[in-house]
Amino acid sequence: MYLAFTIMLVAAMFVLFLCGYYVGVIKEKFGKNWLHAVPITIAILMFNIIWALLEMGKSGRWG
Repeated sequence: MYLAFTIMLVAAMFVLFLCGYYVGVIKEKFGKNWLHAVPITIAILMFNIIWALLEMGKSGRWG
């Protein structure tokens, strides 16, 4: 279970990094517009998933 927990955490952090990258790409190519909402929304979701995984990891059942 620890391996699955670690893989999910790394995947969520990778997606969070990519969302930041794509916000920069969108800003460079298109300027400020509504397309920022998509990667920022995904980044907020991934941040919440990372936080939830860390909180679940504190319990003894995940070790």
